[in-house]
Amino acid sequence: MIKNILKSIAAVLALIVLTLSVLYVNRRDPYRIIPGKQITGEEVPGLIDDWSFTLEHRGVVNEVRPSNPYSVNTSSLLVEDVLYIPSGSGEHSRWAQFLVEDPNMRLKVGNKIYKVRAIRVEEPSRLDRVREAYGKKYPRTPAENIANFWFFQVESR
Repeated sequence: MIKNILKSIAAVLALIVLTLSVLYVNRRDPYRIIPGKQITGEEVPGLIDDWSFTLEHRGVVNEVRPSNPYSVNTSSLLVEDVLYIPSGSGEHSRWAQFLVEDPNMRLKVGNKIYKVRAIRVEEPSRLDRVREAYGKKYPRTPAENIANFWFFQVESR
């Protein structure tokens, strides 16, 4: 009796693992902290001059490495009418490393996708302004953590 119950439990667990594996391999958009692949949504043609609409959204989705898409959920920040995306893991972030190698990416805001280029901010005075603005927008994030963030300026392409 116990042997049959254990076999049934093993079979159910195997099915769950198989199902989760199939879902993971065939994923598209990222799910919370689990990275995705090519994002889905309506692609918006043309250049974007005003990113203020991003303020209405809690976060954005970055799709980097066009040759083999890799996507993640991130926050965004509008400073002096310029859109920035942070990498809280800085140099340890896989997607940020991909972005440094190839700055072309797609950015999903809501259900719309924009072709953009994201360039890492390294100029000290601008980086200080962006860090300060991030600290004001996200006051629970300790300043010593923000000091290690990488920020990318987003430009429409």
